[in-house]
Amino acid sequence: MNLRSLSAFLVFAFAPALALGAANPPPAPILNLANAVIRAANTDDPSGLAGLFTSDATVVDENPPFVWRGADAGTAWWRVVDAVMQKIKMTHLQAVNVRLGEFRQSAGNAYLVQAMTITGVTGSRPFAESGTMTFTFHDGAGKWLISTMVWTTKP
Repeated sequence: MNLRSLSAFLVFAFAPALALGAANPPPAPILNLANAVIRAANTDDPSGLAGLFTSDATVVDENPPFVWRGADAGTAWWRVVDAVMQKIKMTHLQAVNVRLGEFRQSAGNAYLVQAMTITGVTGSRPFAESGTMTFTFHDGAGKWLISTMVWTTKP
């Protein structure tokens, strides 16, 4: 198991709302989606991810199968993350230095990058990993949903 992919999602479990003070903060419907991901992770509740993704959504991380597609992509991904956490006995996860990196929006699509550092303990070993979570959102029929969610570690 690679800690990067697990860390990506878990950042949201412990991250505060990230748009405060941003030069171009996301509008409430988009920020609400990011916060819903945070709540679902924070409560270890994959059902909290239901209804957040478009029917053709894609979630990407470094754990097999590496990509999840469809409206239940977030829920299916979290179940893998949760299983990996249990398998490697990961505890004390925390997002630190979470910040809004970039936000852009057109009429029906939006792009959000969040930079962060994940800290925690695997077994008895502490770790820290920096990276970014990149989202795209789509406004279909007046409702914003997540269309992609990708974790990447910084080079």
